[in-house]
Amino acid sequence: MTEDQEKLFLRLETADSHDRAALDDVARLLSEDVGRTKAGAAITPGDIKTTDEIVHLVDAVLPGWTIQITGTAAEPDGHWHCTLRQSAIRDNDEFIGSGEGKILSHALLAALLRTVLYLADRKSA
Repeated sequence: MTEDQEKLFLRLETADSHDRAALDDVARLLSEDVGRTKAGAAITPGDIKTTDEIVHLVDAVLPGWTIQITGTAAEPDGHWHCTLRQSAIRDNDEFIGSGEGKILSHALLAALLRTVLYLADRKSA
């Protein structure tokens, strides 16, 4: 993982509010590594602005993977943890994507991006 990617994860996971610049960077990285949405369009910040949209993107990019979200809804910020696993049944997954943060959508994005970067790196090896 590059230094810029590490900084992006830090921005996502420590943000006190939605970070538009971080969404721009995440959309760019996802477009580079995932390519396109189900509709064939490039992934844009508009595709990942809500939690529902991110869950749909996880479904498109990682079909069949399990999303687990835990946390405490606390205003003005929550304490969210998200994991993405290939299987909820087995506990021997090769990789478990994880993310955390005060904002649920950012925790989901961090988990998705970590997973996508891992899978892309594995393909290129």
